Amino acid sequence: MTLPHPDLPSTPADTRLDHAQRLLAWAGDGSGHPRAALVVGPRGAGKSRLLAWLVAQGADTPAATVHAVGLAAGQTARTLAWQLGRDLGYGPLEPEQLTGRIAADPRPVRLVVADLHRAGRYPTRSPRNTVPAVLTDLLLPLLALPQVRMAIESDTAELPGLADDALVLDLSGTPSPRGADAPPPPGAADAPPPPGADTPGQDWRLVDPSTRELALDRATAAGTAPALLADPGYLVHGPVTAITAALAETGLRVPRRLRTVWDAAAPALADPHLPDQARAAVLHTAAVGRDDRLAEYLRPLVQPGPWTTRWSLPHRPANAVALLGTGTGTGTGQAAGSPVAAVVVADPLGRLTQLSLADGRVTDRFTPEPPWAPAALATATPDCLLALDRSGALRPVPATADAAVPLALNRLVLHHNAASLLADAQRPTALATAGRYLAIGDQDGTVHLWRRDDLLAEPTTARLHHSAVTALACLETPDGRTALVVTGGLDGTLRLWDSDTGGDLPEPLHRRRAVPTALALTATPAGLLLAAAWSDRQLRLTLLPSGEQAALPTLSPVEALAVTAEGLLVMAGPGGVQCVATDFFPVQVSAPTGEPSGI
Repeated sequence: MTLPHPDLPSTPADTRLDHAQRLLAWAGDGSGHPRAALVVGPRGAGKSRLLAWLVAQGADTPAATVHAVGLAAGQTARTLAWQLGRDLGYGPLEPEQLTGRIAADPRPVRLVVADLHRAGRYPTRSPRNTVPAVLTDLLLPLLALPQVRMAIESDTAELPGLADDALVLDLSGTPSPRGADAPPPPGAADAPPPPGADTPGQDWRLVDPSTRELALDRATAAGTAPALLADPGYLVHGPVTAITAALAETGLRVPRRLRTVWDAAAPALADPHLPDQARAAVLHTAAVGRDDRLAEYLRPLVQPGPWTTRWSLPHRPANAVALLGTGTGTGTGQAAGSPVAAVVVADPLGRLTQLSLADGRVTDRFTPEPPWAPAALATATPDCLLALDRSGALRPVPATADAAVPLALNRLVLHHNAASLLADAQRPTALATAGRYLAIGDQDGTVHLWRRDDLLAEPTTARLHHSAVTALACLETPDGRTALVVTGGLDGTLRLWDSDTGGDLPEPLHRRRAVPTALALTATPAGLLLAAAWSDRQLRLTLLPSGEQAALPTLSPVEALAVTAEGLLVMAGPGGVQCVATDFFPVQVSAPTGEPSGI
């Protein structure tokens, strides 16, 4: 669907104006019925123009606001679900995940799906890649939710499952507005490809985009698709929807682990804002730990680059992560400059695994007693961790059999656990440590900063959010007098708090239509590096105080983060544990006085 100019003629006799008024009234009707509005008619009838007008009207009419637009042409149920998930602020989700996520939120959701009649992929048109599959696998389950309403563009009203509860706006007899639904001008996609244009092994960056788009369709028709899909360069630069649809064909013979790798990478690769230079890094990340041979083929395409995956354990889901070193922590409790040797991760069952930071090797395992459900983990001392249970209970966790729990740490744990029993608003929801400091965030939006080397001191507190604290990061200043604390809240903001002055910045560091799920902060030669993961699967790096930003694509939700002064970023979540080397903000070296810059 191309969104043409949304203005409509104001002549009352114009049939299209009547359709527009009925469509807007349907969108704003609080009764929830009919569930769907079908805008149907032949090409050139103005279907796209009418839906574009509805989307534009929603900006001025909150009761009719359209929350997401899906462009169904050439899409499968999976790829269309990724689109809608991104538009709704959830990130790319599988159809059943998207349905479950919307079902958990009772707020009204209005969707527009354009060009449903053009869904599916040529030439195989397998049952999984057709209009009926998009309906049954995605649209009908969404419409079964009482809070969802959907305007659908199609060339027919005869859509299975929608006949009994749909407003049908038939534009067949309306005069075609100028330019509405006009057929695209003939282009390179309509012409036969140049000789050798579809040959595997070439540099696909230099191939015309329309040729890349149709190369797999032509190869499928010719029976050469397996050779094309074995080309790493085509996987990096080829059309995500076409490759996804082809790999859904179980009878297509492809390298053994390719489907697993592609399933992990495709949702991130489908992001329309993903730069070309990041595509190879995303696919390489998916291959590490799943298909080492493909990862090696992709490595030259990744380097040099601003980030690359050092190691990945995709089959080891984890809820929490903390760094261990020879001193007290970095980014999650380490003093700046202390070497980091290992990382400890907690799996959903509460089992702790120590991994080598260099290569992800397992170096130790232990299971704390009694059992717990991990929510967060931080380094309190070199041989003792501070853990947060999903129930809101804090507990010290000795990392070795002979490790002692500091008295100040026990006092902190007793203080917060007792407070949370008295009032749910004081239930801990996030934690972070840095050098001599430990920070606890609670359900009320308040942060409590403790000094672990002072048994008698009370915490410094500040209410930084009007909703629960969802993530914390803490960094001790070089002189040890204070700590900088970055907080993330359920309100979608990140805030910076200086415990020395007791005040936070008047404006948030970031404000987004998503929830921060994990934070990490460290000092690097280029400045303070803040890593923030969000509920829509975005991960953003910010250099402070300059405010420079960079985005790091992720393959799955990130629930925990840790970062070292060298820019090594460890992330954990249901998709496993991953270590990424980053170099987004290289140190700018000034030329000596009297020497020309650039030499």
